[in-house]
Amino acid sequence: MTTHNSAPTNATTSDRLTTVLSYGVLLLLIYLVFRIYEPFLSALGWAAILVIFFYPMHERLVRKFSATKAAVISTVAVTILLIVPAIFVTTLFVREAVSISRGVQHSIAGEHAPVVARKWAWIAQHVPGLDPNADVADMVEQAVQKEAGFLAERLGTILRNIAAFIFDLFVMIFAMFYFFRDGDRIILGVRSILPFDTEHRDAMMKQARDLISASVTTSLIIAAIQGILGGLGFAIVKLPTPLFWGVAMAFFSLVPVVGSGLIFVPASLWLSFTGHWGRAILLLAICAGVSTIVDNVLRPLLLGGRSELSGLVIFISVVGGVGLFGMLGLVLGPILVATAASVLAVYMDRPESPPGPPITSR
Repeated sequence: MTTHNSAPTNATTSDRLTTVLSYGVLLLLIYLVFRIYEPFLSALGWAAILVIFFYPMHERLVRKFSATKAAVISTVAVTILLIVPAIFVTTLFVREAVSISRGVQHSIAGEHAPVVARKWAWIAQHVPGLDPNADVADMVEQAVQKEAGFLAERLGTILRNIAAFIFDLFVMIFAMFYFFRDGDRIILGVRSILPFDTEHRDAMMKQARDLISASVTTSLIIAAIQGILGGLGFAIVKLPTPLFWGVAMAFFSLVPVVGSGLIFVPASLWLSFTGHWGRAILLLAICAGVSTIVDNVLRPLLLGGRSELSGLVIFISVVGGVGLFGMLGLVLGPILVATAASVLAVYMDRPESPPGPPITSR
């Protein structure tokens, strides 16, 4: 006589469908929340990095003031210390760049016109498709007019980008206040989410915190080195305002890929076009050599001392992180690689399960 268990089977199927539906709804909610926060992830990421770096200062303020007041003081301090100088340097750079571009036009059309014409004729003879008899001053003027027209046509896009930058800056400052104020609760929430035992969880969070501090410190050290030696290079080749250009090189060294090349490459080209080949090569050797050494050698060495990862892994994680996340990858790349290495170490250190009872044959 057979019995039918249709009721339990139906109940099991219903439970499975409910579980699948619950996970589906959860994944959908996570995806929608991600899409909502996606435009602000860069601003929130930089806010978190700055808060973690300056959190020891904030902890000392919390001992003297309330959590809200300490958060306000810390946010204002970070804004004045980092953000205001960055905006000030960028404004000065744009103004100086406009002034220099006008000076270049006058020089090409004036005292340096014969030298520039000879250099252009030599280049045109060795590069197919260029006219050696072309008037360089007219070419520069036409290029400036085309660029002005190009910018005028895209004025709306430029204004939107400026507005987006200002809004992202506001979001970052706004987020820093809440991260400073609620930092302890956020850390507790992250601890509860990580699916590891207490020892590995604490080790991973400590390594991430150390890497963030090391990345920010290393970036500032490298910026200072490039700024000092770059300004010295500008002074050696007797270019005007070397102090300002040194500060500009320090600031732009934080920009991924191009970095301080935005400053010294046009300066070297200008020196070569005006007939100062030796000074151009010297400036290029000083600035490009310093940039290459500090980015490819010094940065992995400084970061490698704060992590168990090798210098090669740190170098690849920094370069790959910049390619994937932009400027944020300078910090986020090593953190993700170190976290992946920690997770892999947890898996590899997992104790083996005890062997089962021997199978005996009868």
